[in-house]
Amino acid sequence: MSVSPLHLATYGTLMQAFGGCSRLGIADRVSVVGTCCFEGVLYDLGSFPGAVPGENIVYGELLRLHDPRVWSILDQYEGYDADREADSLFVRRQVDLRAPPERAAWVYWFNGRPDGERIASGDWARYNGGSP
Repeated sequence: MSVSPLHLATYGTLMQAFGGCSRLGIADRVSVVGTCCFEGVLYDLGSFPGAVPGENIVYGELLRLHDPRVWSILDQYEGYDADREADSLFVRRQVDLRAPPERAAWVYWFNGRPDGERIASGDWARYNGGSP
């Protein structure tokens, strides 16, 4: 499955219910394609979640970026520096989505050992009652 350079599977503060795209000033340059899910394990890291590769399912939203320059804003927001991945809070990687739309997309994986509570449902919005 080839990855689309303009699709991001997001599972936390960038989902519509949490308003992250609006706060970043990019809401007019992205659109929600729909819900999505992928293999991973989700953790509560305090004011945001972090997913790591694993055998459970993480639920979120698939975003389409209408402007590839948005990646630099998202990378900064997620604490990702491609030139210094070892020091990055999150790393951007390709993931195969498990449910329609079945495609590959980018995801930001937490780049460390999560020390928060594991979210058994894999769903940050449900875990938080759908609000920030």
